[in-house]
Amino acid sequence: MRAAHAMTSLLIRGGWWCASNALTGLLALLLLVSLLYATAPLYQFAESRPFVGSRWYNPYGDLQATGRWQKASFHAHSAAWGGVTKGGQTAEAVADAYADMRYDIVGISNYHSMSAVARTGTFPVYEHGWNVQKAHRLAIGGDAVVWRDYPLGQTVHHKQDIINRLGLTGAVVVLAHPALRGGHSVADLRQLSGYDALEVLNRFVPPATTEWDAALSSGRALWAVASDDSHNIEGADETGVNWTLVHTPTGSTDAVRAAIRAGRTIGVHGAGGHSPLTFLSQRVFGDTLEVRVRGPVGRVEFIGQGGAPRAALVSDSLGVTIARAVAEPHDGYLRATVTGAGAGAQELLLLNPVVRWDGVILSAATATVDGPRTAALRWIACCLYAAAFTSIHARRRRRLPKARPVTA
Repeated sequence: MRAAHAMTSLLIRGGWWCASNALTGLLALLLLVSLLYATAPLYQFAESRPFVGSRWYNPYGDLQATGRWQKASFHAHSAAWGGVTKGGQTAEAVADAYADMRYDIVGISNYHSMSAVARTGTFPVYEHGWNVQKAHRLAIGGDAVVWRDYPLGQTVHHKQDIINRLGLTGAVVVLAHPALRGGHSVADLRQLSGYDALEVLNRFVPPATTEWDAALSSGRALWAVASDDSHNIEGADETGVNWTLVHTPTGSTDAVRAAIRAGRTIGVHGAGGHSPLTFLSQRVFGDTLEVRVRGPVGRVEFIGQGGAPRAALVSDSLGVTIARAVAEPHDGYLRATVTGAGAGAQELLLLNPVVRWDGVILSAATATVDGPRTAALRWIACCLYAAAFTSIHARRRRRLPKARPVTA
């Protein structure tokens, strides 16, 4: 009986000890997360205004001197982190699958990891983001992994801070699947700056053209990237459906980064890494944009300021589709989307826009840290932490047994 009582007492004490340590661990974790938010900078965002200028910047203006079109995948996952991120195959198998589809540039974008680069010789890229909001970014060609994030939701200030941190590593910063769980909203894209491209095509969500047009209409010069976001190379319609064409002389990190930042990319939707549509040229004559494409074209759409459609004049000559549209005086940009004539899941070419500029400054000014507001936020946080620790210390003192006087 005494043994049973002792065992019961031991279990109760052990359970209390485990519960107490679990609570301590939880409080420590909450403290760490709260510190992330308490130390986050606040920003002053550049004014949202259309592109202006007497000239047009055409990212495809002089392709003859910049190399050739290379097919690239910047967003695909392999098995990593003990299977938590749901990658189905090894990095080697994923790289081989894209090589079989004749991709020139292959990146394995595991979350916060570039370990596959050394093993497979793939392009350096990773997906940043461990937050519930799915505010993720692709860091292409950076030299380090940024671990900081804001896991319990993010304001536009938190998102700008992460973009800036990624940029400091030298990476091309791409906002991934912006519409997924509202990771990057239309309102965000009208304010954020310092990133280079938008993942307009991702198989998990419809094309992010609304978000793209919101950013472009606000004077943010950013370019199209298209991705599979594959987690299983054996899954149907998961691999080789979206890719990015990059016009670059080589597949080196520096050359690819320079090409993306200059806008020499095309977002493509096809099947098995193949599309029957071939981009030939995009030229500007005055305020008229002309696009030429070879292959079975179903339609060509032109989009201007605010995402508004512009009338297109389309003709065909010896299997080459020639489409033209005239920019309105208030159009800060004009872009074209080419849709194939195939049935079902139609092929797409998402062409980068031509934008008005003065020949010197292309995009809007970048966001800057608001020093006074950031200092005020951190001072308030320090006061709250001090009050919390003082309260905890006072409660612990009240719980201690009072000393009894010793009788002589």
